[in-house]
Amino acid sequence: MNFLIRNGMVYDPETGRTETREIAAADGVICDRLPEGKTMEINAAGMFVTTGLIDYHVHFYNHGSENGVNPDACSFPCGITTAVDAGTCGAGTFEGYYRSVVSLSDVRILNMLLIASGGQSTEIYPERPDVKYIDREKIKRLFREYPDNLVAIKTRLSKNIITGQDAEDSLRETVRLAEEIGVPVVVHASDPGIPSERIASLLRPGDVFCHCFHGKGETILDENGKIRPGILEARKRGVLFDEGNGRTNSDLEVGKAALMQGFFPDIISSDVNAAAFYLQPLHSLPRIMSKFLDMGMTLEDILKTVTAAPASLIRRKDLASLKAGTAADICIFRVKEKEVPYSDYAGHTLTGHRVIVPQLTMKGGRVMYCQADFM
Repeated sequence: MNFLIRNGMVYDPETGRTETREIAAADGVICDRLPEGKTMEINAAGMFVTTGLIDYHVHFYNHGSENGVNPDACSFPCGITTAVDAGTCGAGTFEGYYRSVVSLSDVRILNMLLIASGGQSTEIYPERPDVKYIDREKIKRLFREYPDNLVAIKTRLSKNIITGQDAEDSLRETVRLAEEIGVPVVVHASDPGIPSERIASLLRPGDVFCHCFHGKGETILDENGKIRPGILEARKRGVLFDEGNGRTNSDLEVGKAALMQGFFPDIISSDVNAAAFYLQPLHSLPRIMSKFLDMGMTLEDILKTVTAAPASLIRRKDLASLKAGTAADICIFRVKEKEVPYSDYAGHTLTGHRVIVPQLTMKGGRVMYCQADFM
């Protein structure tokens, strides 16, 4: 079936501009002119239209990891057509997950590979990212064999996992290995086992400092509530900062203080997991985006963090394009005026007044989700 989306306010991630125009799709791709055949017109008046959202931090090893969730159930209702699993699996567990979950899901799932071979299988005890346990050769082999799926190396440097010189040595080795492979490093930096500025100083342009607004242990703010100089210097060098909301990895007060100083996240991601699947304080990617709308970011700036920015990181800029010939991955949403409560793990609260509500999600020209009262 052909589709013609009319009257919507279209946000184009490639230009960063929003304008009212039509979008046509046929045979799974966006097109300039519809071919002959049955066409369904979609009236998007009063709605925003953009490319399918990209959630850069999820945990999708459903039934294989304690924190895994159903990929399709938490993607399509949220306008998400592409997601990046943030290192649920390491070299020892990745291939089983790939064959049992990734290949059987409708949402497009790309993956970071955790530097620790065992992956994040349970919350009872953490992984071991110590240098002596890094399986360099198997990690390199997996990146050779899955070049279109593996997009980064992930490591976690929280105090309950690794601290001190061991943490720094592990991060240095992770960066060296990523340099050899030619991929970014993504660092879980919540409650860090070494200073946050030290972590940031060891990252390269294009590497990602994740959970940038966490409130546990040392944060990106100094004792006076100012962004630490080493964090600002890292951003100048091209290190990227990901919100990675999660259940416990985003603090409302840290986020508000950072945004007031003009320190906006490069990426907004959900860190969706079994502990807060559609529940506060995580809920969903659209709810997290709505939070930043009420905290002062513009809608265009927010949309960039879930389209163009992650698409560039995963080297799939086509997934944030509305040009003819690109995949017809589309998200239609409205911004609803409504009082919305937010909370965080520390007990801070915020009352918002606007919420982003997905109405329709299309992947590859197929409607994968539609609100019951839309169309």
